[in-house]
Amino acid sequence: MRFVLLSGSRTYKEVNQKIIDAGKKYFKECVQAPFPEIRAVVDKGNNRVVYKNYNLCEFDAAYPRSSSPDIDYAPIIMDMLADSGVYSPVQADAITIAKNKFYTLKVMSEAGLPTPKAVLVTSPKVVEDVVKDFEFPVVVKLLGGMGGKGVMLVSSQSDFAPIIDAMSRLKQIVTVEEFIKNPGEDHRLFVVGEQVAAAMKRKAVKEGEFRTNITIGGKPEPLKPTPEEEEIAIKAASTIGMEVCGVDIIPSERGPVLIEINDGPSLKGISTVAKLDLYDTVMKFIYERAKS
Repeated sequence: MRFVLLSGSRTYKEVNQKIIDAGKKYFKECVQAPFPEIRAVVDKGNNRVVYKNYNLCEFDAAYPRSSSPDIDYAPIIMDMLADSGVYSPVQADAITIAKNKFYTLKVMSEAGLPTPKAVLVTSPKVVEDVVKDFEFPVVVKLLGGMGGKGVMLVSSQSDFAPIIDAMSRLKQIVTVEEFIKNPGEDHRLFVVGEQVAAAMKRKAVKEGEFRTNITIGGKPEPLKPTPEEEEIAIKAASTIGMEVCGVDIIPSERGPVLIEINDGPSLKGISTVAKLDLYDTVMKFIYERAKS
Protein backbone atom coordinates (compact mmCIF):
# COMPACT_ATOMS: atom_id res chain seq x y z
CA MET A 1 0.00 0.00 0.00
CA ARG A 2 1.09 3.56 -0.73
CA PHE A 3 0.70 6.73 1.35
CA VAL A 4 1.22 10.41 0.53
CA LEU A 5 1.50 13.23 3.03
CA LEU A 6 0.35 16.44 1.36
CA SER A 7 2.24 19.17 3.20
CA GLY A 8 1.42 22.87 3.19
CA SER A 9 3.48 25.77 1.91
CA ARG A 10 3.71 26.93 5.54
CA THR A 11 3.85 23.90 7.74
CA TYR A 12 5.77 21.89 10.33
CA LYS A 13 8.78 20.16 8.72
CA GLU A 14 9.79 18.18 11.82
CA VAL A 15 6.23 16.96 12.42
CA ASN A 16 5.77 15.98 8.79
CA GLN A 17 8.99 13.98 8.76
CA LYS A 18 7.92 12.10 11.89
CA ILE A 19 4.59 11.29 10.23
CA ILE A 20 6.42 9.90 7.21
CA ASP A 21 8.75 7.87 9.46
CA ALA A 22 5.77 6.44 11.37
CA GLY A 23 4.00 5.62 8.12
CA LYS A 24 6.86 3.43 6.92
CA LYS A 25 5.86 0.90 9.57
CA TYR A 26 2.52 0.37 7.83
CA PHE A 27 2.85 1.41 4.19
CA LYS A 28 5.16 -0.05 1.57
CA GLU A 29 5.80 3.44 0.19
CA CYS A 30 5.50 6.85 1.88
CA VAL A 31 5.89 10.09 -0.06
CA GLN A 32 5.73 13.70 1.05
CA ALA A 33 4.30 16.02 -1.61
CA PRO A 34 4.15 19.78 -0.92
CA PHE A 35 0.87 21.26 -2.17
CA PRO A 36 2.60 24.01 -4.21
CA GLU A 37 4.54 21.37 -6.18
CA ILE A 38 1.50 19.28 -7.15
CA ARG A 39 -0.14 19.42 -10.59
CA ALA A 40 -3.84 18.71 -10.97
CA VAL A 41 -4.57 17.57 -14.53
CA VAL A 42 -7.96 17.39 -16.27
CA ASP A 43 -7.53 15.49 -19.53
CA LYS A 44 -10.53 13.99 -21.34
CA GLY A 45 -11.52 11.67 -18.52
CA ASN A 46 -7.91 10.88 -17.59
CA ASN A 47 -7.84 13.20 -14.62
CA ARG A 48 -4.88 12.87 -12.30
CA VAL A 49 -2.94 14.53 -9.51
CA VAL A 50 0.78 14.53 -10.23
CA TYR A 51 3.83 15.08 -8.04
CA LYS A 52 7.18 14.55 -9.79
CA ASN A 53 6.80 11.11 -11.41
CA TYR A 54 3.97 10.00 -9.11
CA ASN A 55 0.29 9.88 -10.02
CA LEU A 56 -1.15 10.37 -6.55
CA CYS A 57 -4.54 9.08 -7.73
CA GLU A 58 -2.94 5.62 -7.70
CA PHE A 59 -2.09 5.83 -3.98
CA ASP A 60 -4.16 4.22 -1.23
CA ALA A 61 -4.20 7.01 1.37
CA ALA A 62 -3.48 10.72 1.56
CA TYR A 63 -3.22 12.96 4.63
CA PRO A 64 -3.47 16.70 3.81
CA ARG A 65 -1.78 19.17 6.15
CA SER A 66 -2.39 22.35 4.19
CA SER A 67 -1.76 25.94 5.25
CA SER A 68 -3.71 29.11 4.47
CA PRO A 69 -1.93 29.96 1.17
CA ASP A 70 -3.03 26.57 -0.19
CA ILE A 71 -6.74 27.13 0.33
CA ASP A 72 -7.53 27.95 -3.32
CA TYR A 73 -6.34 24.58 -4.61
CA ALA A 74 -5.95 22.10 -1.71
CA PRO A 75 -9.70 21.23 -1.60
CA ILE A 76 -9.72 20.69 -5.38
CA ILE A 77 -6.76 18.32 -5.17
CA MET A 78 -8.35 16.39 -2.29
CA ASP A 79 -11.65 16.17 -4.18
CA MET A 80 -9.85 14.69 -7.20
CA LEU A 81 -8.07 12.15 -5.00
CA ALA A 82 -11.35 11.18 -3.36
CA ASP A 83 -12.94 10.68 -6.80
CA SER A 84 -10.10 8.23 -7.54
CA GLY A 85 -10.82 6.23 -4.40
CA VAL A 86 -7.89 7.52 -2.34
CA TYR A 87 -8.76 7.48 1.37
CA SER A 88 -8.17 10.62 3.43
CA PRO A 89 -9.01 11.38 7.07
CA VAL A 90 -9.79 14.97 6.01
CA GLN A 91 -12.51 15.64 3.45
CA ALA A 92 -12.08 18.35 0.81
CA ASP A 93 -14.94 20.49 2.16
CA ALA A 94 -13.48 20.23 5.66
CA ILE A 95 -10.35 22.08 4.53
CA THR A 96 -12.44 24.92 3.12
CA ILE A 97 -14.34 25.25 6.40
CA ALA A 98 -11.41 24.85 8.79
CA LYS A 99 -9.24 27.40 6.97
CA ASN A 100 -11.94 30.05 7.46
CA LYS A 101 -12.42 30.93 11.13
CA PHE A 102 -15.87 32.46 10.64
CA TYR A 103 -17.08 29.59 8.46
CA THR A 104 -15.93 27.16 11.15
CA LEU A 105 -17.96 28.94 13.84
CA LYS A 106 -21.02 29.10 11.55
CA VAL A 107 -20.97 25.36 10.86
CA MET A 108 -20.30 24.45 14.50
CA SER A 109 -23.04 26.76 15.78
CA GLU A 110 -25.55 25.27 13.35
CA ALA A 111 -24.59 21.83 14.69
CA GLY A 112 -25.61 22.97 18.18
CA LEU A 113 -22.09 23.26 19.57
CA PRO A 114 -21.14 26.10 21.94
CA THR A 115 -19.24 28.85 20.09
CA PRO A 116 -18.45 32.51 20.73
CA LYS A 117 -20.61 35.18 19.13
CA ALA A 118 -18.88 36.29 15.93
CA VAL A 119 -19.30 38.78 13.10
CA LEU A 120 -17.65 38.69 9.68
CA VAL A 121 -16.28 42.14 8.83
CA THR A 122 -15.41 42.89 5.21
CA SER A 123 -15.34 46.70 5.28
CA PRO A 124 -14.78 49.64 7.68
CA LYS A 125 -18.26 50.82 6.68
CA VAL A 126 -19.86 48.35 9.10
CA VAL A 127 -17.68 49.17 12.13
CA GLU A 128 -20.31 51.27 13.88
CA ASP A 129 -22.90 48.54 13.53
CA VAL A 130 -20.47 45.82 14.65
CA VAL A 131 -19.50 47.51 17.91
CA LYS A 132 -23.15 47.66 18.92
CA ASP A 133 -23.16 43.86 19.07
CA PHE A 134 -20.25 43.51 21.49
CA GLU A 135 -18.86 44.51 24.83
CA PHE A 136 -15.15 45.24 24.88
CA PRO A 137 -12.64 43.68 24.86
CA VAL A 138 -13.19 41.75 21.62
CA VAL A 139 -10.99 39.35 19.69
CA VAL A 140 -10.16 40.22 16.09
CA LYS A 141 -8.87 37.38 13.89
CA LEU A 142 -7.65 37.26 10.32
CA LEU A 143 -9.91 34.86 8.49
CA GLY A 144 -7.10 32.45 7.64
CA GLY A 145 -4.53 33.06 10.37
CA MET A 146 -2.42 30.19 11.72
CA GLY A 147 -0.60 29.46 14.96
CA GLY A 148 -2.01 32.47 16.79
CA LYS A 149 -0.74 34.89 14.15
CA GLY A 150 -3.28 37.48 13.09
CA VAL A 151 -5.16 37.30 16.41
CA MET A 152 -5.60 40.54 18.34
CA LEU A 153 -7.30 41.50 21.60
CA VAL A 154 -8.91 44.92 21.20
CA SER A 155 -9.72 46.65 24.46
CA SER A 156 -11.77 49.66 23.36
CA GLN A 157 -13.97 51.04 20.62
CA SER A 158 -11.42 53.77 19.88
CA ASP A 159 -8.81 51.11 19.07
CA PHE A 160 -11.20 48.97 17.07
CA ALA A 161 -11.92 51.24 14.07
CA PRO A 162 -8.24 51.90 13.14
CA ILE A 163 -7.47 48.17 13.22
CA ILE A 164 -10.38 47.33 10.92
CA ASP A 165 -9.38 50.19 8.62
CA ALA A 166 -5.79 48.92 8.47
CA MET A 167 -6.95 45.37 7.74
CA SER A 168 -9.19 46.68 4.96
CA ARG A 169 -6.31 48.59 3.36
CA LEU A 170 -4.33 45.33 3.40
CA LYS A 171 -7.33 43.61 1.77
CA GLN A 172 -7.80 41.37 4.81
CA ILE A 173 -11.20 40.12 5.94
CA VAL A 174 -11.54 39.59 9.68
CA THR A 175 -13.76 37.87 12.20
CA VAL A 176 -14.72 39.76 15.34
CA GLU A 177 -15.47 37.47 18.28
CA GLU A 178 -16.63 38.03 21.80
CA PHE A 179 -13.85 37.61 24.32
CA ILE A 180 -14.52 34.51 26.39
CA LYS A 181 -13.44 35.09 29.97
CA ASN A 182 -11.23 32.20 31.02
CA PRO A 183 -8.42 31.27 33.41
CA GLY A 184 -5.73 32.18 30.86
CA GLU A 185 -5.66 28.84 29.08
CA ASP A 186 -7.26 26.83 26.33
CA HIS A 187 -7.56 23.10 25.70
CA ARG A 188 -6.45 21.26 22.57
CA LEU A 189 -8.14 17.90 22.06
CA PHE A 190 -6.65 15.67 19.39
CA VAL A 191 -9.29 13.53 17.72
CA VAL A 192 -8.47 10.29 15.91
CA GLY A 193 -11.50 8.48 14.55
CA GLU A 194 -14.32 8.57 17.06
CA GLN A 195 -12.25 9.19 20.15
CA VAL A 196 -10.01 11.80 21.75
CA ALA A 197 -6.55 10.24 21.52
CA ALA A 198 -4.77 12.96 23.54
CA ALA A 199 -5.35 16.36 25.08
CA MET A 200 -3.29 19.22 26.45
CA LYS A 201 -3.78 22.44 28.32
CA ARG A 202 -2.03 25.44 26.75
CA LYS A 203 -1.05 28.44 28.83
CA ALA A 204 0.40 31.76 27.73
CA VAL A 205 3.72 32.35 29.47
CA LYS A 206 4.40 35.98 28.51
CA GLU A 207 2.93 38.70 30.69
CA GLY A 208 0.02 40.42 28.95
CA GLU A 209 -0.24 37.69 26.29
CA PHE A 210 -3.64 36.02 25.90
CA ARG A 211 -2.73 33.73 22.99
CA THR A 212 -1.68 30.25 24.06
CA ASN A 213 -0.38 28.77 20.80
CA ILE A 214 2.73 26.64 21.22
CA THR A 215 4.35 28.27 18.16
CA ILE A 216 4.39 31.65 19.91
CA GLY A 217 5.59 30.41 23.28
CA GLY A 218 2.54 28.78 24.87
CA LYS A 219 3.33 26.10 27.42
CA PRO A 220 1.75 22.63 27.03
CA GLU A 221 0.57 20.75 30.13
CA PRO A 222 -1.14 17.35 30.50
CA LEU A 223 -4.92 17.49 30.49
CA LYS A 224 -7.71 15.06 31.27
CA PRO A 225 -10.62 16.57 29.32
CA THR A 226 -14.10 16.55 30.75
CA PRO A 227 -16.73 14.25 29.19
CA GLU A 228 -18.45 17.38 27.84
CA GLU A 229 -15.24 18.54 26.16
CA GLU A 230 -14.70 15.12 24.60
CA GLU A 231 -18.28 15.07 23.32
CA ILE A 232 -17.82 18.53 21.77
CA ALA A 233 -14.54 17.58 20.09
CA ILE A 234 -15.83 14.32 18.62
CA LYS A 235 -19.04 15.93 17.35
CA ALA A 236 -17.09 18.86 15.89
CA ALA A 237 -14.75 16.52 13.99
CA SER A 238 -17.64 14.47 12.65
CA THR A 239 -19.64 17.56 11.67
CA ILE A 240 -16.81 19.12 9.68
CA GLY A 241 -15.73 15.87 8.01
CA MET A 242 -12.43 15.05 9.71
CA GLU A 243 -11.25 11.83 11.31
CA VAL A 244 -7.93 13.34 12.41
CA CYS A 245 -7.88 16.90 13.74
CA GLY A 246 -7.20 19.23 16.63
CA VAL A 247 -10.15 20.89 18.36
CA ASP A 248 -9.53 24.00 20.47
CA ILE A 249 -11.82 24.68 23.41
CA ILE A 250 -11.82 27.46 26.01
CA PRO A 251 -13.00 26.55 29.52
CA SER A 252 -15.24 29.35 30.77
CA GLU A 253 -17.84 30.26 33.37
CA ARG A 254 -20.57 29.15 30.98
CA GLY A 255 -18.86 25.87 30.19
CA PRO A 256 -16.54 24.76 27.38
CA VAL A 257 -16.64 26.93 24.25
CA LEU A 258 -15.33 25.70 20.90
CA ILE A 259 -13.18 28.31 19.15
CA GLU A 260 -11.33 26.52 16.34
CA ILE A 261 -10.71 23.28 14.46
CA ASN A 262 -7.29 22.45 13.02
CA ASP A 263 -7.12 20.20 9.95
CA GLY A 264 -3.32 19.88 10.11
CA PRO A 265 -2.38 20.49 13.75
CA SER A 266 1.17 20.34 14.98
CA LEU A 267 1.83 17.25 17.07
CA LYS A 268 4.99 18.72 18.56
CA GLY A 269 3.53 20.20 21.74
CA ILE A 270 0.85 17.64 22.48
CA SER A 271 3.27 14.76 21.92
CA THR A 272 5.32 15.92 24.90
CA VAL A 273 2.38 15.41 27.27
CA ALA A 274 0.57 12.50 25.57
CA LYS A 275 0.75 8.99 27.04
CA LEU A 276 1.07 7.37 23.62
CA ASP A 277 2.96 7.80 20.36
CA LEU A 278 0.60 10.06 18.41
CA TYR A 279 2.51 9.74 15.16
CA ASP A 280 2.09 5.97 15.27
CA THR A 281 -1.54 6.31 16.38
CA VAL A 282 -2.40 8.54 13.42
CA MET A 283 -0.62 6.42 10.84
CA LYS A 284 -2.01 3.15 12.15
CA PHE A 285 -5.52 4.62 11.97
CA ILE A 286 -5.00 5.88 8.40
CA TYR A 287 -3.58 2.52 7.36
CA GLU A 288 -6.49 0.55 8.84
CA ARG A 289 -9.07 2.84 7.25
CA ALA A 290 -7.37 2.73 3.84
CA LYS A 291 -7.07 -1.05 4.04
CA SER A 292 -10.76 -1.46 4.76
